[in-house]
Amino acid sequence: MVNESIEYYMPVNVQFGTNKLKEAGAQVARLGKKALLVTGNRAMKKNGITDKLINSLQDSSVKVTVFDDIFPNPTDVLVDKGAGIARKYGCDVIVGLGGGSAMDAAKGIAVVAALGRSLWDYIGENRVTGDTIPMVAIPTTAGTGSETTPYAVFTNTEIHRKDAVVSQYVFPRISIVDPAVMKTMPPSVTADTGFDALGHAIEAFMSILANPFADACSYESVRLIGEALVKAVRDGNDIEARGKMAIASSLAGMAIAQVGVVAGHGFAMAIGGLMNTSHGRTVGILLPHVMTYNLNTIPDKIARLAPAFDLAVVEDLQKNAENVISHIKEMMRDIDFPTNLGALGIRRIDLKKILDDSMNQEDINFNPRMIDRSSAENSCASFTFIIIHNRCCVFRSRLMNRMKSHSFTWFTDPYLLTRLFIQRYTG
Repeated sequence: MVNESIEYYMPVNVQFGTNKLKEAGAQVARLGKKALLVTGNRAMKKNGITDKLINSLQDSSVKVTVFDDIFPNPTDVLVDKGAGIARKYGCDVIVGLGGGSAMDAAKGIAVVAALGRSLWDYIGENRVTGDTIPMVAIPTTAGTGSETTPYAVFTNTEIHRKDAVVSQYVFPRISIVDPAVMKTMPPSVTADTGFDALGHAIEAFMSILANPFADACSYESVRLIGEALVKAVRDGNDIEARGKMAIASSLAGMAIAQVGVVAGHGFAMAIGGLMNTSHGRTVGILLPHVMTYNLNTIPDKIARLAPAFDLAVVEDLQKNAENVISHIKEMMRDIDFPTNLGALGIRRIDLKKILDDSMNQEDINFNPRMIDRSSAENSCASFTFIIIHNRCCVFRSRLMNRMKSHSFTWFTDPYLLTRLFIQRYTG
């Protein structure tokens, strides 16, 4: 391992610190004088963050054009529209303010505005082969890690497929990471984006491309998330927890920038493209299942994460790995994070489309345990069980409340109900 050939490339100037947003204008002014500010028109505006950034830019003599049409899971149409505005006003720097959607949209706009054509022409690896308009990332969530990656993810509105632009030219030139702007995140968004960061860190750790540089980023990211995620969800004003989550997100981004992600993101990309689900929530739900799928292939790698979660380490390697997965599930329970795909509105009839798309996702190829069509079908069957079992438990709970005076021994076994449901609805 130590003698293998490794390349680590991270060209982002990361500016981290509480209240760093005040310095954004001076940082952006180093790159250009006409900025297109790419952001949403609700949370950032309501919380005054957009105005603070505009004031900082203007104080540094940067002219600002605002493009605030951003919504979750940005599309090719949205990016092409933003690129047209950037060209119209002669913008020479693009600023992405928000979560992953805003930062990815800003990356896409920087590409199309500089190089022409349509966004989807650049989907895939290394199709962006020249300099884009310089881009500055200002994350307001701690999860996507887009501030430190060469990736930008989009949805094609015609074919309902989610895919990524991947190129070294897509890295932000500067990223301003300010935990103070993350305090306004509601608990649900904190949880979703936090599990996105955890998914990035652990999937990079499991990747067949993993190397010591990426592993160091992943491990520290996991350790910080283990310390801070539950605290940040419970108390959004806990600036120490917010700071740890912000660093963890950027570190996880650094890890996946080098070695990619695995099957969890392969399935999540397919689900998000078809169902327009929350990316972080989807990744989080899938994470323990993907880890379990890979458990017997890389028990040593998963077990190495036990100290990161401050778990007792025993002599049994398999037990240590299982404890890591159990701890992640416990974290989910602690913050009422959903644990099944049914919570995303996915139905059994959707699974074939998800399977078809996921098998064409590049991330699947980096999974340590091979996933072919047959094993993917088995995974989908497992997802079906998760969905149906969840509905059985809800059904059981409702019936129990109505029939407390009756005694049915079969009725207290949700797994029996699950088997009955599967026999009835899947044949």
